[in-house]
Amino acid sequence: MKKFLAITFSFLTVISTATAQHWCGSMDHRNELNSERPEIAKEVERKFNDFNQRVHENEALGVKNSDHFVIPVVFHIIHKGGAENISLTQIEDQMRSLNEDFAYLNADKSKTPSPFRPYAGNTNIEFRLAQKDPAGNCSQGVTRTYSLLTSSANNNVKEIIQWDPFRYLNVWVVDDIDKESSFDQGTILGYAQFPDQLWSDSLTDGIVMLDTYCGSIETASAQVGRTLTHEVGHWLNLRHIWGDATCGNDQVNDTPTAVEANFGICSSTNPSDSLYLVPTSYDTTFVFNVDSTIIDTIINMETSGGCTIDFSFDQTISQEWGEMYMNYMDYSSDACMNMFSLLQGERMRAAILEYRDLLVSEENLIATGTNDEHIPELCAAIPEFSSNYVYGCPGDNYSFYNESYNVNFDLDSDISYEWTFEGGTPSSSTEMNPEDIIFNTAGFFTVSLTVTNASGVKTLVQESYITVTDDESNMSFPYKEGFESSEFPSFTDESLNWLVTAQTDATWERTTAASNPSYSGDNSSVRIRSAAFTKEAQLHSLITPTIDLSEASPPINAYFDFAYAQKNISTEDVLRVYISKDCGRTWSVRETLTTEELITNETETDTATTYVFLPFVPSADEWDREQVSLSTLAGQKNIQVKFEFVGYNGNWLYLDNFIVCNPDELALTETTFNELTIYPNPSRGDVTIEFELYKKASIGVKISNVFGATLASKVLSLDAAKNSIQLKDVYPSLKAGIYFIQLSQNGSTVTEKVIITD
Repeated sequence: MKKFLAITFSFLTVISTATAQHWCGSMDHRNELNSERPEIAKEVERKFNDFNQRVHENEALGVKNSDHFVIPVVFHIIHKGGAENISLTQIEDQMRSLNEDFAYLNADKSKTPSPFRPYAGNTNIEFRLAQKDPAGNCSQGVTRTYSLLTSSANNNVKEIIQWDPFRYLNVWVVDDIDKESSFDQGTILGYAQFPDQLWSDSLTDGIVMLDTYCGSIETASAQVGRTLTHEVGHWLNLRHIWGDATCGNDQVNDTPTAVEANFGICSSTNPSDSLYLVPTSYDTTFVFNVDSTIIDTIINMETSGGCTIDFSFDQTISQEWGEMYMNYMDYSSDACMNMFSLLQGERMRAAILEYRDLLVSEENLIATGTNDEHIPELCAAIPEFSSNYVYGCPGDNYSFYNESYNVNFDLDSDISYEWTFEGGTPSSSTEMNPEDIIFNTAGFFTVSLTVTNASGVKTLVQESYITVTDDESNMSFPYKEGFESSEFPSFTDESLNWLVTAQTDATWERTTAASNPSYSGDNSSVRIRSAAFTKEAQLHSLITPTIDLSEASPPINAYFDFAYAQKNISTEDVLRVYISKDCGRTWSVRETLTTEELITNETETDTATTYVFLPFVPSADEWDREQVSLSTLAGQKNIQVKFEFVGYNGNWLYLDNFIVCNPDELALTETTFNELTIYPNPSRGDVTIEFELYKKASIGVKISNVFGATLASKVLSLDAAKNSIQLKDVYPSLKAGIYFIQLSQNGSTVTEKVIITD
């Protein structure tokens, strides 16, 4: 086991990462749920101990439960339109493998070493895909949900969709699991929640697993399908074969004590070759990890005599037969596993009666369509679709992909499709996967799909699914957004809109809590924090309008101010800056700022990070500026910048004063009205207001008296140039007195006093 590493380190380093397959996060998930809730953890432990005592007492009395249980199952496929959106055929293959393993009907059961064969057998537990959803609608026992969380899945995917955990076994299939294990190597393939936590944590009950380990075909073609077998064992209260401790107790009398987890593939015929390689010898005299000189020597290095069996009950199987490495609850590879023990089956059936009795009741089997008498029916399809792009410029073409489910499209010959594409050419299609749909004008366009078969008609409408941006909506160069308008990010003038995309409500927001004070009239910014996010899971994007650089000359930079403080040592926040030159259709990364690079609340003399646990509000000297070169995009239109934030357990990150300009023009953007002059002042009424604008803008002019009453106001559309306004043109009734002239643009204001004499 691991104690052998000191002797053969270089060899084991090579094989451990290549052969470690059954990395399971179930115990870590259990500990994670209980770590900050001592009262709940105490009650869970009490339930666990009471259950163990009852099981052992029943064994001692010869009380057995031989009932056959049927468990309804639903697979939730969380995907982003890739291979992880696995087929119904692959799911059915997983169900086949699962049921064969639990019934001891697996083709490789002959490989069970003969000393253990009398202890292997049928668990009397069967699994069936649900044929009805919680509302009683016809179902195939599969849901499909588009979410980027599939790439960094954890309990967050359970928040997206879950069927009643008291009536279904929920299985979430994802692309990648973002959960750490107490084992520090390998990839987490799946994790389950134990049944004694159902009462306290029902919203997270179920199993999360990788699509590449779901079944034995298609994306899981390199596997046998035992990951789900292993995790269902946990879901029904089995512990790992080594009891999750060195020589630990798994509470099952017919599984010999194991030193630690066994890893690897069945490739060695001699157990002394390597403790990380499980042997393939299956003759009647073979034993593993016991009575071997090398094994005893290694164990004696740390334990002075090997495992001490300290059960509080009688073990019914001889320890001299070695470790049951072929048990589904070990970490051996799929090809090595081939059995549950009889008492493991007894323990799982007892767990069903103790914790999941409603699940297997006849009432629930009828409600979920998994009873023996249920007559399968043709379900109405549930429409889903995706496209190759959702953003673009006029004239771009799009392909759309039918991803509807809940019906077998290969067998249902009467199924039909009706697509509608608002603003598209053509505007409709009856193809299953229409291509070459062109959107020629700018706007936000709705796409719908209606799927019809003998069981019904269902329609999915995705409003503003396609966004097309044209040259007319481009922002002129140079461009500045100070986030001063209360309309941000959605303006009355839609061409000014910024786009916020997120996976939770806690995303980018405009705030007046802080801003960079070096800018005149600036009192707002945008901010975001990852305190409620899951590590590397939730992507939050802030996207600019399109910007016209067709007449701009290099050098050109995008500038932005930022302020940030790290919350604690575990914080992991990242800000990435992307550039698009095709109306947001494709993006390339131009800048990545890590947690350390984002920190602005430290001075150059600081020797350690200054953590800020409370909500961070930056002071005047806690802002930095970053620049991203856009020089290669000079002469092009439809340029966009995207800020993408991902993080974990972080504090507020602020952004302010996004500017695109030449470096020598940067000073022009530091005030809304550059070089504002009012002359003569005092005057006899011939007052001129003069200022320079760095871009075309609508300027509000308001004249008030000393009592604050508005005497006149106008909104003028002015060009990027030096502009002059005659005060009498705004207020012809100008008389002697004191007046206040207020100029406003996009939420920023400047007020000046004017004296008119006789």
